Amino acid sequence: MARAFAAGAPLDLSGHADREVRAEVLRGLLIGGPGAGAEPLPALRLTGAIVRGQLSLVHADVAAVVSLEECSFEAPPDLHGAHLRRLNLARSTFPGMVAWSLTVDGNVRLSECRSTAEIRLVGADIGGTLNLDGAELDGDVAADVPALNATGVRVGGDLRAEGGFVSRAEIRLNTAVIGGAMRWEGARIQALFAPDLSVGAIADLCEGFTATGEVHLAYAAVRSRLCFDNAVLKGRLVLRHLETRELFLATAGPPPLVDLSHARIGVLRDDPPSWPPVLHQDGLSYDSIAWSADRLAWLRRDPRGYRPHAYGQLAQAYRREGRLAAARAVLLAGERHRRSALPWGARLWGLVQDWAVGYGYLPARAAGWLAALVVLGTAVFRTVPPAAVEPGKAPPFHAVMYALDLLLPLIDFGQERAFVPRDGTEWLAYALTAAGWILATTIAAGATRALRRE
Repeated sequence: MARAFAAGAPLDLSGHADREVRAEVLRGLLIGGPGAGAEPLPALRLTGAIVRGQLSLVHADVAAVVSLEECSFEAPPDLHGAHLRRLNLARSTFPGMVAWSLTVDGNVRLSECRSTAEIRLVGADIGGTLNLDGAELDGDVAADVPALNATGVRVGGDLRAEGGFVSRAEIRLNTAVIGGAMRWEGARIQALFAPDLSVGAIADLCEGFTATGEVHLAYAAVRSRLCFDNAVLKGRLVLRHLETRELFLATAGPPPLVDLSHARIGVLRDDPPSWPPVLHQDGLSYDSIAWSADRLAWLRRDPRGYRPHAYGQLAQAYRREGRLAAARAVLLAGERHRRSALPWGARLWGLVQDWAVGYGYLPARAAGWLAALVVLGTAVFRTVPPAAVEPGKAPPFHAVMYALDLLLPLIDFGQERAFVPRDGTEWLAYALTAAGWILATTIAAGATRALRRE
């Protein structure tokens, strides 16, 4: 083994009867071997060994490549504070790992490994890719012990967990910085706790990605796309204060709750079958959103009730896309939602505004009411003309102008002053005058509201 190490050659013990290697022997080779400038460059390329004792490289500066594939470790490797060039533990089995503040210049390969206890990568600095493809990790859910604790880890390349990756306890990536992509398609995990996570490219937690517990990405920043398309999310999805250019939320089924409060998203793409029963969206902002005829129902899924920002944001997005009628419909729906929480007097006034002009967003409705009342007044007063106040001095009577004079409070055609209704038509005159004031007031209130929204 010493000769293979010095030459940087691989050594496969898989078929040997005696595969046991003492951890202190490996430590002696790695710490006591030639320095980084040695020729040829030494490397520990061991396959199929059973490592007895604990491999401890605490605060060691190891110039050699460390590759221990398909090895079985009796105790958790302790790499706390070590500085390695590359680390490969692919297809190996170990009872957890201690790697606080580990520094690795290149890649860390843990693909298809089997860890029966917590892997601690807190504060580790990995220059290349962290590869967990096909790995199987265990922790202790009952004792709140994660399978992987990578709090504050810095990864220069990608963080990969594809190819059948399984984690039976929580994964912690809070404040982690991933320079490349986060590729977790098809991964199956218990939960993900990653507030303040930063991803420099795409984050794909999609296409079969499954989480039985909560996926927590509050305050995360994903430079490109965060994708949950066809993901199975059985717990809550917390994306509060998330920042990303694109968010794909067409999950395989609706999660129980999605929290998008104060998230800032460029493009939001989802699908009605994936909408959760509970959706927090107060303060959510987006430039564009997928079109859906049922989008108003989506807005009403916030259990806290009417949220003015949510309606205004959707209307603004529709206006940017040229959907002006849809934007007005959203704002009208918002006023109706707001009305449901008002005192009875304000609700009654709101009903009048809605009935008359659609809160200012349906101006044609006011014109329709005005035309109908003019027709009614004209027909009645033509049949039962009012009496002149001063016979012989009154102008010619015009039923249409008389009805308009009663209805329009700020316009005087001279008819109302010159004629007095008679034979029971007084009540119609009073009703037309009251209706005119109500229409004028609601039109003014609605126009003010609509202009303010614009």
